Amino acid sequence: MRETHTHDVDRELGIEFGDLESKLEAQEYPTTCEDLLEECGDHVVELPNGSATVGEVLGVLPTVTYESPADVRQGVFTMVGSRAIGRRYYSDRTPPALGERREDDQLSF
Repeated sequence: MRETHTHDVDRELGIEFGDLESKLEAQEYPTTCEDLLEECGDHVVELPNGSATVGEVLGVLPTVTYESPADVRQGVFTMVGSRAIGRRYYSDRTPPALGERREDDQLSF
């Protein structure tokens, strides 16, 4: 489900797509990653901890074929990883998962 707010209609799951949405809708599908990056690779998506171009995010998967704009958005969500989550380890109440190594200072409020 897409989360929308009146002040932030282009942000979904921590990623601000901006006018990329209209560019994705105008693309013909199915499309290869190579063709998509040729058209949209320089477009910048804003993340809570910075920004990245579509080429930086999706360029690591050059052989993927996208079937729809939703498929491309899902690829972006998958490939931005922790850069889109904001503050990492937000909850200081949750212990590290089995095998997880945390290098952050535990905070208590």
